[in-house]
Amino acid sequence: MNLGRELVELERFEPVLDALPGPAYLVGGTVRDLLLRRPPRFDVDLAVVGDGAAYAEQLAARLNGHVTTHDRFGTATVHYGSDAHVDVASARTETYAAPGALPDVAPAASIEADLARRDFTVNAIAVSLPDGAVVDPHRGIEHLRDRLVRVLHEQSFVDDPTRIFRAARYEARLGFRMDPKTETLALIAVPQLRGLSGARIREELYAIFAEDDPETVLGRLQALGGADALDVEFGPPGLQPRLRDLSARYGLKEPTWHLGLLSVHAPAGRLDEWKVPRRIADAVEAAHREEPAFRERVAAAETPADVVRAVEDAGPDTPLYALAVADLPALLPYFERLRNVRLELDGDDLAALGLDESPRVGEVLEELRRRKLNGELVSRADELAAARELIAE
Repeated sequence: MNLGRELVELERFEPVLDALPGPAYLVGGTVRDLLLRRPPRFDVDLAVVGDGAAYAEQLAARLNGHVTTHDRFGTATVHYGSDAHVDVASARTETYAAPGALPDVAPAASIEADLARRDFTVNAIAVSLPDGAVVDPHRGIEHLRDRLVRVLHEQSFVDDPTRIFRAARYEARLGFRMDPKTETLALIAVPQLRGLSGARIREELYAIFAEDDPETVLGRLQALGGADALDVEFGPPGLQPRLRDLSARYGLKEPTWHLGLLSVHAPAGRLDEWKVPRRIADAVEAAHREEPAFRERVAAAETPADVVRAVEDAGPDTPLYALAVADLPALLPYFERLRNVRLELDGDDLAALGLDESPRVGEVLEELRRRKLNGELVSRADELAAARELIAE
């Protein structure tokens, strides 16, 4: 099989193809997506049998770009054009000193040796450059046709338990299924997730949250025993699409990883172990803890100002989480308009009206805001009239 024509048709890849300083191999998800006739996500990964860093420098010079090196795995990123980049790595082998440890790497003598370290057969396919010949030593193309996620060897999940996360992601993203043996190996290896560092677990979860359908991935991970191994619960069902919809509808611009964490019910302190930023960890834990009481308080609110007070007394994630979990019509006006209500007057205006600096300033401003939230004050003139009345009391 040859993908030369398909490579030429990739507009963003054409400058790289023209600038190659020598033989290389296209590897990774772009090859898989080309073979599936799917639009490539376009993380371009090149493998070079030899000195990948030197190859990257030569490629960058031909593209008028620059290089960022990553020493541990002999990789480099070539940045070119306005925002394009290509990753270049020396072909390598990997061995694992212990289950879940980061691999020890050594140069590989061939692309076949490099492909043998990959996670799944559908990702262990290379395309020779510039000629486009396909290198497929592990029947990856056959497994693409059969829509299978299959490991290359029986120790794969033991060597790197994060592959269990990735297997669930590829199943959901591609509409594939682990073959029976791979699924059995994943079930056997799931307890190894407990030995991963918190940071690695966090990064794998963040990758899940970035998927188009994270709930399907989390559901599959739970079915494999992943939630039990991590001592967490995922859900409730429908939460992720609801959170994404609300964030988009109200312009909250919350990142997918933040919304995703709201789907993870973990013991206190677990998000700290995963190295989640403290501010976010506190907000997520508060949302899970406060939601039942917050929902009752909002339902019992008699005025818009009561709703706003309930929101302001809660953690920053609690209102969004509560609205995603349950039907709360009384909370909708907060997201639609109340959160943007601001007084036109401030302390300087009250001073001009004769109110000296004192705790009374805060009290008057608070009462003015309460009235404005409740629709009693519409204009600046209304606020001034009410302020005069309050100061005169």
